[in-house]
Amino acid sequence: MGDGDYGSVIADKRVALTLQQLDGEPRYVCPACGQAMTLASLPIRSRRVDRFYFKHRDRTSDCPGVSQLSKAAICAMKFGHSKEGAEHKQVKAWLEQSLRADPSFGGVDVEKRWNDAGGVTWRQPDVQCTWRAERVAFEAQLSTTFLHVIAERMRFYERNQGRLLWLFRDLKTADFQLAEDDIFYSNNRNGFRVTAETLARSLAERRFALECVWMEPDDIGPDGREVPHQQMVYFDELTFDVSQSGVPRAFYFDYDAAVEALEQAWRDRQALHRRQDDERRSAASALQDERIRASIEALFVAFPGNWDEHKHRWPQGRRDLAQRGFVLPEQFTDGRGAFQLLMAAYSAKCGHVVGCEFPNYVSLANRLFAAHKGVLWTFSVMMEHYDRAAAMQAHGDMVKWKGKVKTYRAAWKRGDPAYAPDRRFDALLKYLFPDAPSRLWTCHGLDE
Repeated sequence: MGDGDYGSVIADKRVALTLQQLDGEPRYVCPACGQAMTLASLPIRSRRVDRFYFKHRDRTSDCPGVSQLSKAAICAMKFGHSKEGAEHKQVKAWLEQSLRADPSFGGVDVEKRWNDAGGVTWRQPDVQCTWRAERVAFEAQLSTTFLHVIAERMRFYERNQGRLLWLFRDLKTADFQLAEDDIFYSNNRNGFRVTAETLARSLAERRFALECVWMEPDDIGPDGREVPHQQMVYFDELTFDVSQSGVPRAFYFDYDAAVEALEQAWRDRQALHRRQDDERRSAASALQDERIRASIEALFVAFPGNWDEHKHRWPQGRRDLAQRGFVLPEQFTDGRGAFQLLMAAYSAKCGHVVGCEFPNYVSLANRLFAAHKGVLWTFSVMMEHYDRAAAMQAHGDMVKWKGKVKTYRAAWKRGDPAYAPDRRFDALLKYLFPDAPSRLWTCHGLDE
Protein backbone atom coordinates (compact mmCIF):
# COMPACT_ATOMS: atom_id res chain seq x y z
CA MET A 1 0.00 0.00 0.00
CA GLY A 2 3.04 2.27 0.13
CA ASP A 3 3.28 5.11 2.64
CA GLY A 4 -0.27 6.43 2.21
CA ASP A 5 -2.92 6.57 4.90
CA TYR A 6 -6.33 4.90 4.63
CA GLY A 7 -7.83 7.78 2.69
CA SER A 8 -5.04 8.03 0.13
CA VAL A 9 -5.15 4.26 -0.46
CA ILE A 10 -8.89 4.60 -1.16
CA ALA A 11 -8.54 7.57 -3.52
CA ASP A 12 -5.21 6.95 -5.21
CA LYS A 13 -5.16 3.15 -5.34
CA ARG A 14 -8.52 1.42 -4.81
CA VAL A 15 -10.72 3.78 -6.83
CA ALA A 16 -7.98 4.71 -9.33
CA LEU A 17 -7.22 1.02 -9.92
CA THR A 18 -10.85 0.29 -10.76
CA LEU A 19 -11.02 3.25 -13.13
CA GLN A 20 -7.92 1.99 -14.91
CA GLN A 21 -9.55 -1.39 -15.31
CA LEU A 22 -12.57 0.27 -16.91
CA ASP A 23 -10.19 1.97 -19.33
CA GLY A 24 -8.77 -1.41 -20.31
CA GLU A 25 -5.52 -0.84 -18.46
CA PRO A 26 -5.47 -3.28 -15.52
CA ARG A 27 -2.50 -2.60 -13.29
CA TYR A 28 -2.49 -5.98 -11.53
CA VAL A 29 -3.55 -9.40 -12.81
CA CYS A 30 -3.93 -12.83 -11.21
CA PRO A 31 -0.79 -14.95 -11.72
CA ALA A 32 -2.97 -18.07 -12.08
CA CYS A 33 -5.49 -16.98 -14.69
CA GLY A 34 -4.31 -13.56 -15.91
CA GLN A 35 -7.59 -11.83 -14.98
CA ALA A 36 -7.67 -8.29 -13.59
CA MET A 37 -7.33 -7.89 -9.82
CA THR A 38 -8.83 -5.18 -7.64
CA LEU A 39 -8.35 -4.07 -4.05
CA ALA A 40 -10.99 -5.65 -1.82
CA SER A 41 -11.39 -5.19 1.91
CA LEU A 42 -11.82 -7.38 4.94
CA PRO A 43 -15.25 -6.92 6.61
CA ILE A 44 -13.95 -4.82 9.50
CA ARG A 45 -14.82 -1.30 10.64
CA SER A 46 -11.32 -0.17 11.52
CA ARG A 47 -9.89 2.23 8.92
CA ARG A 48 -6.54 0.51 8.57
CA VAL A 49 -4.48 0.10 5.44
CA ASP A 50 -3.91 -3.59 6.14
CA ARG A 51 -7.62 -4.37 5.70
CA PHE A 52 -7.14 -4.36 1.90
CA TYR A 53 -6.13 -7.31 -0.23
CA PHE A 54 -6.10 -8.28 -3.91
CA LYS A 55 -9.14 -10.02 -5.33
CA HIS A 56 -10.47 -10.96 -8.76
CA ARG A 57 -12.51 -8.14 -10.24
CA ASP A 58 -15.05 -10.67 -11.54
CA ARG A 59 -15.25 -13.99 -9.72
CA THR A 60 -15.69 -16.73 -12.31
CA SER A 61 -14.92 -20.41 -12.56
CA ASP A 62 -12.18 -19.58 -15.08
CA CYS A 63 -9.68 -19.31 -12.24
CA PRO A 64 -8.89 -22.46 -10.25
CA GLY A 65 -10.48 -22.43 -6.82
CA VAL A 66 -12.87 -19.59 -7.55
CA SER A 67 -16.49 -20.50 -8.25
CA GLN A 68 -18.56 -17.77 -6.61
CA LEU A 69 -21.07 -15.63 -8.42
CA SER A 70 -19.89 -12.63 -10.39
CA LYS A 71 -20.52 -9.10 -9.15
CA ALA A 72 -23.07 -8.64 -11.91
CA ALA A 73 -25.01 -11.67 -10.65
CA ILE A 74 -24.79 -10.45 -7.07
CA CYS A 75 -26.00 -7.00 -8.15
CA ALA A 76 -28.94 -8.59 -9.95
CA MET A 77 -29.87 -10.62 -6.89
CA LYS A 78 -29.55 -7.66 -4.52
CA PHE A 79 -31.20 -4.93 -6.53
CA GLY A 80 -32.98 -6.50 -9.46
CA HIS A 81 -36.34 -6.99 -7.73
CA SER A 82 -36.10 -4.45 -4.93
CA LYS A 83 -38.39 -1.47 -4.75
CA GLU A 84 -37.20 2.06 -4.22
CA GLY A 85 -37.31 3.01 -0.54
CA ALA A 86 -39.21 5.95 0.92
CA GLU A 87 -36.00 7.55 2.10
CA HIS A 88 -34.55 7.46 -1.41
CA LYS A 89 -37.73 9.00 -2.82
CA GLN A 90 -37.61 11.75 -0.20
CA VAL A 91 -33.99 12.63 -1.07
CA LYS A 92 -34.89 12.87 -4.77
CA ALA A 93 -37.87 15.10 -3.98
CA TRP A 94 -35.78 17.47 -1.86
CA LEU A 95 -33.13 17.53 -4.56
CA GLU A 96 -35.60 18.26 -7.36
CA GLN A 97 -37.24 21.10 -5.45
CA SER A 98 -33.87 22.57 -4.52
CA LEU A 99 -32.71 22.59 -8.14
CA ARG A 100 -35.93 24.13 -9.42
CA ALA A 101 -35.63 26.88 -6.81
CA ASP A 102 -32.27 27.97 -8.24
CA PRO A 103 -32.63 29.83 -11.57
CA SER A 104 -29.09 28.84 -12.60
CA PHE A 105 -30.33 25.25 -13.08
CA GLY A 106 -32.47 24.08 -15.95
CA GLY A 107 -33.81 20.89 -17.52
CA VAL A 108 -34.35 19.18 -14.17
CA ASP A 109 -35.39 15.54 -14.75
CA VAL A 110 -35.89 12.67 -12.32
CA GLU A 111 -35.02 9.08 -13.30
CA LYS A 112 -34.49 9.95 -16.96
CA ARG A 113 -32.02 8.16 -19.20
CA TRP A 114 -28.72 9.80 -20.06
CA ASN A 115 -27.54 8.25 -23.32
CA ASP A 116 -23.88 7.68 -24.02
CA ALA A 117 -22.36 9.82 -26.77
CA GLY A 118 -21.74 6.62 -28.74
CA GLY A 119 -25.43 5.73 -28.51
CA VAL A 120 -24.80 2.23 -27.15
CA THR A 121 -24.96 2.49 -23.37
CA TRP A 122 -26.92 4.70 -21.00
CA ARG A 123 -27.29 5.60 -17.34
CA GLN A 124 -30.31 6.71 -15.37
CA PRO A 125 -29.20 9.10 -12.64
CA ASP A 126 -31.56 9.83 -9.77
CA VAL A 127 -31.74 13.45 -10.90
CA GLN A 128 -30.11 15.30 -13.79
CA CYS A 129 -30.10 18.90 -14.95
CA THR A 130 -28.07 21.58 -16.69
CA TRP A 131 -26.01 24.19 -14.89
CA ARG A 132 -24.14 26.94 -16.71
CA ALA A 133 -24.44 25.03 -19.98
CA GLU A 134 -23.10 21.83 -18.39
CA ARG A 135 -24.99 18.63 -17.65
CA VAL A 136 -24.96 17.45 -14.04
CA ALA A 137 -25.98 14.06 -12.65
CA PHE A 138 -26.89 13.44 -9.00
CA GLU A 139 -26.71 9.95 -7.52
CA ALA A 140 -27.96 9.06 -4.04
CA GLN A 141 -25.34 6.68 -2.66
CA LEU A 142 -26.31 3.22 -1.41
CA SER A 143 -23.81 1.96 1.17
CA THR A 144 -23.74 -1.48 -0.46
CA THR A 145 -22.91 -0.34 -4.01
CA PHE A 146 -19.95 -2.14 -5.55
CA LEU A 147 -16.87 -0.10 -6.35
CA HIS A 148 -16.94 -1.13 -10.00
CA VAL A 149 -20.50 0.29 -10.26
CA ILE A 150 -19.33 3.56 -8.73
CA ALA A 151 -16.31 3.66 -11.05
CA GLU A 152 -18.42 2.89 -14.14
CA ARG A 153 -20.69 5.84 -13.35
CA MET A 154 -17.70 8.10 -12.79
CA ARG A 155 -16.26 7.17 -16.17
CA PHE A 156 -19.62 7.37 -17.96
CA TYR A 157 -20.37 10.95 -16.94
CA GLU A 158 -16.78 12.06 -17.43
CA ARG A 159 -16.77 10.54 -20.93
CA ASN A 160 -20.00 12.35 -21.74
CA GLN A 161 -18.79 15.76 -20.50
CA GLY A 162 -21.06 15.64 -17.49
CA ARG A 163 -20.50 16.36 -13.84
CA LEU A 164 -21.39 13.88 -11.13
CA LEU A 165 -22.26 14.61 -7.52
CA TRP A 166 -22.87 11.78 -5.06
CA LEU A 167 -25.30 12.39 -2.22
CA PHE A 168 -25.06 10.53 1.08
CA ARG A 169 -27.84 9.41 3.39
CA ASP A 170 -26.02 10.92 6.33
CA LEU A 171 -22.63 12.51 6.93
CA LYS A 172 -21.40 10.63 9.98
CA THR A 173 -17.97 9.80 8.61
CA ALA A 174 -17.19 7.43 11.47
CA ASP A 175 -20.12 5.25 10.40
CA PHE A 176 -19.39 5.19 6.66
CA GLN A 177 -19.44 1.81 4.98
CA LEU A 178 -16.65 0.92 2.57
CA ALA A 179 -18.60 2.05 -0.51
CA GLU A 180 -19.19 5.42 1.17
CA ASP A 181 -15.50 5.63 1.99
CA ASP A 182 -14.76 4.92 -1.68
CA ILE A 183 -16.68 8.03 -2.66
CA PHE A 184 -15.75 10.23 0.30
CA TYR A 185 -11.99 9.73 0.13
CA SER A 186 -11.80 9.80 -3.65
CA ASN A 187 -13.87 13.02 -3.50
CA ASN A 188 -10.99 14.88 -1.82
CA ARG A 189 -12.48 13.83 1.55
CA ASN A 190 -15.76 15.72 0.99
CA GLY A 191 -19.31 14.37 1.30
CA PHE A 192 -22.71 15.97 0.56
CA ARG A 193 -26.39 15.44 1.24
CA VAL A 194 -29.70 17.28 0.91
CA THR A 195 -32.12 17.62 3.81
CA ALA A 196 -35.28 19.47 4.72
CA GLU A 197 -33.05 22.23 6.12
CA THR A 198 -31.00 22.58 2.94
CA LEU A 199 -34.22 22.65 0.90
CA ALA A 200 -35.53 25.50 3.07
CA ARG A 201 -32.28 27.41 2.50
CA SER A 202 -32.42 26.77 -1.26
CA LEU A 203 -36.01 28.04 -1.43
CA ALA A 204 -35.23 31.12 0.68
CA GLU A 205 -32.00 32.05 -1.11
CA ARG A 206 -32.95 30.76 -4.59
CA ARG A 207 -29.53 29.18 -4.53
CA PHE A 208 -28.99 25.41 -4.34
CA ALA A 209 -27.72 24.58 -0.83
CA LEU A 210 -26.27 21.30 0.43
CA GLU A 211 -24.93 20.01 3.67
CA CYS A 212 -21.24 19.24 3.42
CA VAL A 213 -18.80 17.34 5.62
CA TRP A 214 -15.08 17.40 4.99
CA MET A 215 -11.82 16.59 6.68
CA GLU A 216 -9.15 19.17 7.43
CA PRO A 217 -5.60 18.09 8.27
CA ASP A 218 -4.13 19.87 11.28
CA ASP A 219 -0.60 18.60 10.74
CA ILE A 220 1.40 16.04 8.82
CA GLY A 221 3.49 13.15 10.03
CA PRO A 222 2.77 10.64 12.79
CA ASP A 223 1.22 13.30 15.05
CA GLY A 224 -1.08 14.69 12.37
CA ARG A 225 -4.85 14.42 12.75
CA GLU A 226 -7.87 14.94 10.52
CA VAL A 227 -10.56 17.18 11.96
CA PRO A 228 -14.11 16.83 10.55
CA HIS A 229 -16.03 19.98 9.67
CA GLN A 230 -19.65 20.23 8.66
CA GLN A 231 -21.70 23.14 7.39
CA MET A 232 -24.21 24.19 4.75
CA VAL A 233 -22.62 25.19 1.43
CA TYR A 234 -23.82 26.16 -2.03
CA PHE A 235 -23.43 24.18 -5.22
CA ASP A 236 -21.74 27.08 -6.98
CA GLU A 237 -19.00 26.97 -4.34
CA LEU A 238 -17.94 23.44 -5.34
CA THR A 239 -14.92 22.51 -7.42
CA PHE A 240 -15.10 19.75 -10.02
CA ASP A 241 -11.81 18.30 -11.24
CA VAL A 242 -9.87 15.08 -11.77
CA SER A 243 -7.29 14.01 -9.19
CA GLN A 244 -3.68 13.21 -10.03
CA SER A 245 -4.59 9.53 -9.95
CA GLY A 246 -7.35 10.08 -12.53
CA VAL A 247 -10.45 10.06 -10.30
CA PRO A 248 -13.24 12.57 -11.13
CA ARG A 249 -14.28 14.39 -7.98
CA ALA A 250 -16.34 17.27 -6.53
CA PHE A 251 -15.43 19.08 -3.34
CA TYR A 252 -15.97 22.21 -1.27
CA PHE A 253 -12.81 22.06 0.83
CA ASP A 254 -9.58 21.26 -1.00
CA TYR A 255 -8.03 18.66 1.28
CA ASP A 256 -5.13 17.95 -1.07
CA ALA A 257 -4.23 21.65 -1.23
CA ALA A 258 -4.39 21.86 2.57
CA VAL A 259 -2.04 18.89 2.89
CA GLU A 260 0.30 20.45 0.33
CA ALA A 261 0.23 23.73 2.29
CA LEU A 262 1.10 21.87 5.49
CA GLU A 263 3.86 19.97 3.71
CA GLN A 264 5.20 23.20 2.25
CA ALA A 265 5.06 24.83 5.69
CA TRP A 266 6.91 21.82 7.07
CA ARG A 267 9.50 22.09 4.30
CA ASP A 268 9.81 25.82 5.00
CA ARG A 269 10.29 25.12 8.72
CA GLN A 270 12.89 22.49 7.96
CA ALA A 271 14.68 24.87 5.59
CA LEU A 272 14.55 27.59 8.25
CA HIS A 273 15.93 25.21 10.86
CA ARG A 274 18.70 24.19 8.47
CA ARG A 275 19.51 27.84 7.78
CA GLN A 276 19.52 28.61 11.49
CA ASP A 277 21.71 25.58 12.15
CA ASP A 278 24.03 26.64 9.33
CA GLU A 279 24.14 30.18 10.70
CA ARG A 280 24.90 28.90 14.19
CA ARG A 281 27.58 26.58 12.86
CA SER A 282 28.94 29.36 10.68
CA ALA A 283 29.01 31.78 13.62
CA ALA A 284 30.65 29.19 15.84
CA SER A 285 33.15 28.39 13.09
CA ALA A 286 33.87 32.10 12.61
CA LEU A 287 34.50 32.50 16.34
CA GLN A 288 36.77 29.47 16.27
CA ASP A 289 38.62 30.90 13.27
CA GLU A 290 39.17 34.17 15.11
CA ARG A 291 40.44 32.27 18.15
CA ILE A 292 42.85 30.25 16.01
CA ARG A 293 44.13 33.36 14.22
CA ALA A 294 44.65 35.19 17.49
CA SER A 295 46.42 32.18 18.99
CA ILE A 296 48.86 31.78 16.07
CA GLU A 297 49.58 35.51 15.99
CA ALA A 298 50.25 35.47 19.74
CA LEU A 299 52.81 32.70 19.28
CA PHE A 300 54.77 34.76 16.73
CA VAL A 301 54.58 37.84 18.95
CA ALA A 302 55.88 35.78 21.89
CA PHE A 303 58.79 34.27 19.93
CA PRO A 304 61.60 34.24 20.87
CA GLY A 305 61.61 36.37 24.02
CA ASN A 306 58.66 34.79 25.83
CA TRP A 307 58.67 31.47 24.00
CA ASP A 308 59.13 29.33 27.10
CA GLU A 309 55.84 30.65 28.47
CA HIS A 310 53.91 30.01 25.25
CA LYS A 311 55.52 27.05 23.49
CA HIS A 312 53.05 24.61 25.10
CA ARG A 313 50.33 26.23 22.95
CA TRP A 314 51.95 25.31 19.64
CA PRO A 315 50.74 21.65 19.55
CA GLN A 316 47.16 22.85 20.01
CA GLY A 317 47.70 25.49 17.35
CA ARG A 318 48.91 22.78 14.94
CA ARG A 319 45.82 20.66 15.70
CA ASP A 320 43.51 23.63 15.18
CA LEU A 321 45.10 24.41 11.82
CA ALA A 322 45.02 20.73 10.85
CA GLN A 323 41.23 20.77 11.39
CA ARG A 324 41.13 23.58 8.84
CA GLY A 325 43.24 21.56 6.39
CA PHE A 326 46.69 23.04 7.05
CA VAL A 327 49.55 20.76 8.06
CA LEU A 328 52.49 22.46 9.80
CA PRO A 329 55.73 20.94 11.19
CA GLU A 330 56.05 19.79 14.76
CA GLN A 331 58.78 22.33 15.37
CA PHE A 332 57.57 25.91 15.36
CA THR A 333 60.65 27.26 13.57
CA ASP A 334 61.05 24.40 11.09
CA GLY A 335 62.31 26.00 7.87
CA ARG A 336 60.38 23.46 5.78
CA GLY A 337 57.17 25.04 6.90
CA ALA A 338 55.68 28.51 6.69
CA PHE A 339 57.62 30.03 9.58
CA GLN A 340 59.64 32.61 7.59
CA LEU A 341 56.60 33.59 5.51
CA LEU A 342 54.37 34.05 8.56
CA MET A 343 57.12 35.90 10.42
CA ALA A 344 57.30 38.46 7.60
CA ALA A 345 53.51 38.78 7.35
CA TYR A 346 52.92 39.13 11.10
CA SER A 347 55.78 41.65 11.39
CA ALA A 348 54.05 43.81 8.79
CA LYS A 349 50.69 43.47 10.55
CA CYS A 350 51.91 44.10 14.10
CA GLY A 351 53.87 47.30 13.28
CA HIS A 352 57.12 45.87 14.62
CA VAL A 353 59.30 42.87 13.96
CA VAL A 354 58.03 39.62 15.53
CA GLY A 355 59.15 35.98 15.37
CA CYS A 356 62.85 36.80 15.39
CA GLU A 357 65.52 38.88 17.17
CA PHE A 358 66.04 41.44 14.39
CA PRO A 359 65.71 44.95 15.85
CA ASN A 360 63.84 46.62 12.95
CA TYR A 361 62.22 46.18 9.56
CA VAL A 362 65.37 46.96 7.58
CA SER A 363 67.32 44.24 9.40
CA LEU A 364 64.50 41.74 8.76
CA ALA A 365 64.27 42.79 5.09
CA ASN A 366 68.01 42.33 4.61
CA ARG A 367 67.76 38.84 6.11
CA LEU A 368 64.92 37.90 3.78
CA PHE A 369 66.82 39.26 0.80
CA ALA A 370 69.90 37.26 1.72
CA ALA A 371 68.37 33.91 2.72
CA HIS A 372 64.60 33.80 1.95
CA LYS A 373 64.06 35.54 -1.36
CA GLY A 374 60.75 33.68 -1.91
CA VAL A 375 59.30 35.61 1.03
CA LEU A 376 60.09 39.08 -0.35
CA TRP A 377 56.86 39.26 -2.35
CA THR A 378 54.70 38.61 0.72
CA PHE A 379 56.78 40.99 2.86
CA SER A 380 56.60 43.78 0.25
CA VAL A 381 52.82 43.50 -0.32
CA MET A 382 51.96 43.22 3.37
CA MET A 383 54.20 46.16 4.36
CA GLU A 384 52.43 48.30 1.78
CA HIS A 385 49.02 46.99 2.85
CA TYR A 386 49.59 47.91 6.49
CA ASP A 387 51.31 51.19 5.52
CA ARG A 388 54.62 50.49 7.27
CA ALA A 389 56.85 52.64 5.03
CA ALA A 390 57.37 55.30 7.70
CA ALA A 391 58.14 52.69 10.37
CA MET A 392 60.74 51.10 8.09
CA GLN A 393 62.37 54.39 7.16
CA ALA A 394 62.73 55.36 10.83
CA HIS A 395 65.41 52.71 11.42
CA GLY A 396 68.25 51.30 9.39
CA ASP A 397 70.16 52.21 6.23
CA MET A 398 67.45 52.84 3.65
CA VAL A 399 69.95 53.79 0.94
CA LYS A 400 71.38 50.31 0.77
CA TRP A 401 67.94 48.73 1.10
CA LYS A 402 66.53 50.76 -1.80
CA GLY A 403 69.30 49.34 -3.96
CA LYS A 404 68.17 45.85 -3.03
CA VAL A 405 64.58 46.78 -3.81
CA LYS A 406 65.65 47.69 -7.34
CA THR A 407 67.45 44.37 -7.57
CA TYR A 408 64.50 42.14 -6.60
CA ARG A 409 62.01 44.17 -8.62
CA ALA A 410 64.19 43.76 -11.66
CA ALA A 411 64.42 40.03 -10.88
CA TRP A 412 60.62 39.81 -10.70
CA LYS A 413 60.38 41.67 -14.01
CA ARG A 414 62.63 39.23 -15.84
CA GLY A 415 61.09 36.19 -14.11
CA ASP A 416 64.17 35.15 -12.15
CA PRO A 417 63.19 31.89 -10.37
CA ALA A 418 65.52 32.71 -7.47
CA TYR A 419 63.16 35.53 -6.47
CA ALA A 420 59.89 33.76 -7.32
CA PRO A 421 57.29 34.10 -4.54
CA ASP A 422 56.78 31.06 -2.32
CA ARG A 423 53.26 29.93 -3.26
CA ARG A 424 53.13 26.81 -1.10
CA PHE A 425 51.26 28.54 1.69
CA ASP A 426 48.89 30.87 -0.13
CA ALA A 427 45.83 29.08 1.31
CA LEU A 428 47.26 29.37 4.82
CA LEU A 429 47.92 33.08 4.32
CA LYS A 430 44.36 33.60 3.07
CA TYR A 431 43.05 31.89 6.19
CA LEU A 432 45.27 33.68 8.74
CA PHE A 433 45.03 37.08 7.00
CA PRO A 434 41.45 37.35 5.65
CA ASP A 435 41.90 41.12 5.11
CA ALA A 436 45.04 40.72 2.98
CA PRO A 437 44.91 42.43 -0.46
CA SER A 438 43.92 40.26 -3.40
CA ARG A 439 47.13 41.04 -5.29
CA LEU A 440 49.00 38.99 -2.69
CA TRP A 441 47.61 35.87 -4.41
CA THR A 442 48.34 37.01 -7.96
CA CYS A 443 51.60 36.71 -9.82
CA HIS A 444 53.85 39.72 -9.36
CA GLY A 445 53.81 41.93 -12.43
CA LEU A 446 55.92 44.55 -14.12
CA ASP A 447 54.21 47.36 -12.24
CA GLU A 448 55.10 46.00 -8.81
